[in-house]
Amino acid sequence: MQCNWRPNQRLMRAVWLLLLLQLLLLQPDDSMAAKRQRRRRPKAHQVQLERHNREHHEKSLGDLQYEMMALRTKLKVKPSQSSVAHVQALRPSGVSTPRVQLGNAYNTEYFGTIQIGSKQKFKVLFDTASSNLWVPSRRCPASKCSSMQRYDSSLSSSYQANGTAFSIQYASRNNQDTILEGFLSTDTVTIAGLSIRGQTFAEITSLPPAVFSRANFDGIFGLGFREIAIGDVTPPMYTLIEQQLITQPTFSIYLNRNNTGTIDATSGGKLLLGPSDPTLYTGCLTYVPLSAVGYWQFTTASIQLGGEQNGTTLCSDCETIIDVGTSLIVTPLPVLRQINGLLGITEADKRDGVYTIPCSRVASLPSITFNIGRTDFTLSAANYVVQYQSTCVSGFTSLDDGSSELSDDRGTDYSNLWVLGDVFMGPFYLEFDLGYKRIGIAPKI
Repeated sequence: MQCNWRPNQRLMRAVWLLLLLQLLLLQPDDSMAAKRQRRRRPKAHQVQLERHNREHHEKSLGDLQYEMMALRTKLKVKPSQSSVAHVQALRPSGVSTPRVQLGNAYNTEYFGTIQIGSKQKFKVLFDTASSNLWVPSRRCPASKCSSMQRYDSSLSSSYQANGTAFSIQYASRNNQDTILEGFLSTDTVTIAGLSIRGQTFAEITSLPPAVFSRANFDGIFGLGFREIAIGDVTPPMYTLIEQQLITQPTFSIYLNRNNTGTIDATSGGKLLLGPSDPTLYTGCLTYVPLSAVGYWQFTTASIQLGGEQNGTTLCSDCETIIDVGTSLIVTPLPVLRQINGLLGITEADKRDGVYTIPCSRVASLPSITFNIGRTDFTLSAANYVVQYQSTCVSGFTSLDDGSSELSDDRGTDYSNLWVLGDVFMGPFYLEFDLGYKRIGIAPKI
């Protein structure tokens, strides 16, 4: 439920006629000329508000450390000079919005199934901080892609050759670039039963096996804006809209969280394509406009750790990015130190790049509140602590570890940026609006 007011045409007509009748009964008889003059008055305009569619466990801890390096690369921050579900698409009874059922790996990866061509299926990680679709190619050597499904263009009658070279860098590790290379191809991409004709994507022929052999997905499906797409490729969501396969230029994400420390291949959440489903959230969606287009970036009015009386304000007018491809909440380094101090976390608790905390302490930790669009959205400690069986990890980390200058080639400073990943998204339903360039948030059911 978006709680938008739309006038009813029949009701408007009835109200207008009733007003005219009252005026005739209350006024004395006039001349025929005056009556004719009244009859010549123009009819009242009937206003109908319409949407304007614009552009149609050890392993897991190590992965979190690596993920921060990947996020630095997605944001295109420059290296410092000192250092170089199983898933199914479904349409539930009574619900028209196409959706993909998500898998959940350790509360850190959310993936779903797509199809390319007539029968080749791939598990893809959905990522709101990138805009390209890529999958491994048949030309990728088995030594590098042995655990991944590989795309074979010879098996698809709808394949169209492109051949343009493609390269994407996700992180730097041990002073070695983690670069994926390949080439562009075009084919029909099917998601949630919707067939996107002529979608250009990347076939990856070279990738670091040490990194992706641990992944629970084959490729990545970017849900970001055209402005950050590599190679000027039209992102799949844009093609989906242009081909009028969905009735509204929006998608929504609903994540399920569990503390089993395992992979839940079928009940990790939902990706909805098109209008929101009000049966999945309570109340109304709170909308906030984007402050910059590219990433899903907006301004958070304030962030406070603890209650109103004894809480600590961590920032005001904070620039914030929502990223389903990031597991934790990423804060500026000074804020991370402040949070750790308030939570009683020390450097001795740091392990594989993240901070552990005794699970027995979680119930006594304060909540954190984000004021977004004049509405408070609160995470309890149980929400922001990620539990892997008997190990608990603080949901806060930072991009700044001294290995990068936190700016990109355009000079954008990311040193004060917050990135709200899966830890933040877990308790909420989020709608991403490409048309109005805004995000809607509501507590999920």
